[in-house]
Amino acid sequence: MGILFLDALGAIFPEYLNRQVTLFIPIPLLFIIHILNANKKDKLFLLSLVFHFLGLYYFNNAFKEYNALGIIFHTIAFFIYAFILFKHYQGTHIRRFLKFALIMVTLVGIPTVIYSAGMRKMLVLHETIVYVVSVTVFAFSASLLYVNDKTKANRFLLLATVSILISSYSQGYNLFMKKSDFLEFFAVIFFNLTHYFMCWYLIVKSRKK
Repeated sequence: MGILFLDALGAIFPEYLNRQVTLFIPIPLLFIIHILNANKKDKLFLLSLVFHFLGLYYFNNAFKEYNALGIIFHTIAFFIYAFILFKHYQGTHIRRFLKFALIMVTLVGIPTVIYSAGMRKMLVLHETIVYVVSVTVFAFSASLLYVNDKTKANRFLLLATVSILISSYSQGYNLFMKKSDFLEFFAVIFFNLTHYFMCWYLIVKSRKK
């Protein structure tokens, strides 16, 4: 938690904290946490962390032409998250499925439309749309799993869903509407928390098995 806080502070106070250091610490830490605590290591999750690490590296690269590549790496990672959750999915009533699908599309679709002009201006519209789709699929899968079975493990999925939505709203406004250090701080915190909660979901699931 301390590392996440320092990373977020580095995003808004670069003159005091070198974020080129704190930026790359959380993902390797999660890698270690999973290996040390999970009874059965999830290789797909560890692979997704590699893609997230590459996403952070390229999206925060000083050369803006690499930013789109960073988005693509994060997109791949969130699709892997969704695939991992799909393996744990045991079905649900069609009305509940459609209800949550509508809620998720509304929660994600409206901000995406609002931010679309900024995406075009930054020349990352197509990459960001695909990223939004991957995050939506992950958040939908995670929240539906929790609603179907409110276990201790699945509570981590609910927290991961809330975290990635808060992070996406904050970072979207910060990048595509108006620069805000306050929003960037929360975007960094909740983006990292998303992976932290996903990590502990898989750890708890492995221990139950």
